[in-house]
Amino acid sequence: MKLKSVQFKHIALFHDLKIHFHYEKQPITLILGEQATGKSMLLKHTYHALTWLPARLKDLRSPGIVMPDQDITQSRLQSKIEVTIQIPSEIGHLPESTSAQQADSSLCSWKLFKTLNASGIGISQVETQQLDQTMALYQQVTKKDPLQGLPLIAYYPAERFVNDVNLLNKNLPGITQAISAYDISPLPFTTFTRFFEWLREISDIENAQAAYLVQRIRSKQSDQQDQTELLNELQKELSGQPKQLTSPNLYALKNALNIVLPELKDLYLQYQPRLQLMVDYEDQTLPFQQLSNTTKTWIALVGDIARRLCLLNPLSLNPCLEGDGVLLIDQIDAQLDSTHCSEILNRLHQAFPRLQIIATGSREELLEHASTYQCLKLEHGKISHLDLNTTKQQLEHIYTLLQRSEPLTPSIEAQPLSLIDPAPAQIEVLFQQIQGLTEQQKNELLRMIHAGDAPEESPSV
Repeated sequence: MKLKSVQFKHIALFHDLKIHFHYEKQPITLILGEQATGKSMLLKHTYHALTWLPARLKDLRSPGIVMPDQDITQSRLQSKIEVTIQIPSEIGHLPESTSAQQADSSLCSWKLFKTLNASGIGISQVETQQLDQTMALYQQVTKKDPLQGLPLIAYYPAERFVNDVNLLNKNLPGITQAISAYDISPLPFTTFTRFFEWLREISDIENAQAAYLVQRIRSKQSDQQDQTELLNELQKELSGQPKQLTSPNLYALKNALNIVLPELKDLYLQYQPRLQLMVDYEDQTLPFQQLSNTTKTWIALVGDIARRLCLLNPLSLNPCLEGDGVLLIDQIDAQLDSTHCSEILNRLHQAFPRLQIIATGSREELLEHASTYQCLKLEHGKISHLDLNTTKQQLEHIYTLLQRSEPLTPSIEAQPLSLIDPAPAQIEVLFQQIQGLTEQQKNELLRMIHAGDAPEESPSV
């Protein structure tokens, strides 16, 4: 399942905004914008509209999140969100419609309305006929084919942090059920509590399975002291079983973490002398709580995505590689250094290749691999495509002109001042071109100028 388009009418800053997504060619959508341009509002309402899918998957009468009254644009009486998703071919198609508007039976749309009455109280209305039909298709297919997974819908707001690593709770009801992979309530912030509870649960289960395997082999040994023979039998038993079979959830989790955070080599529970979460990080073994807040948050975020995919694809050998769906991350560049910021989207795509990633941000480092992204710019309540090639050529052209106008010190010192003064017309052209740049482009131009002014290091003797 992929998000095809979303439309907002009279919601906060957006009077009439529609975004078409191109997952087939550009699986990553990056929405850039300055502060207070509405990036968080856009992503939040997209998530709110998408929650109707898991709600109807749970029960055809269950509602998703309804639009708050205060988010209706000032002086307007009604707001609307319309969502269109692409139904996977293995799920099927919607019944042929007599309406000329819905010609493609592989697309599913639903609409959410909020109307203010005479008393100023909002009344919600929905049109979810196609959504209900799509959820019926999912239920039919999953009953016939247990290997068929469910789509992921995950949203991580800008306020995300690790508050407490709770590993004491165990045997929680529903912690390993597919429905617990979904959030069907507003998320002003997230603390990844479910991830740590799930990690304790699967660690207990999969460690117990490994212990049972060892015990079963030991029971076959006539001489319990023959450790060499025991190890040989254990190696023979495990050689025919990839790690995905003995511990599929932990394998998927650690593999995803290693891709997104290569400096993290392992993550595991230490039961003795006391229960705590340990990591092998940058060639050191240390407690999880001793990591920086940013590192802890990203380990928990990637781990939570892996948790959801494992729950939604319980019979898959590689749920992180095979699971599909939509991943929304607000302010993905928050607290990241420049190196991680430039690589984070690429690594997330490598770890979860079938997910449609939609992220917001404001830093230019995110554009390091932007040739494969769908780059959008949000400004004044409107969305536009960011033409990276044109922007790069424009910056290079201005930078070249600036370099030409710079005096060459050795040859200029001996010349009269009148010969080295730049022409006023040239200054005016440069000034107009620079004034036409956005703040982000101006910052990039300054970076190029500073890089060009940096003196070359002389070789040491």
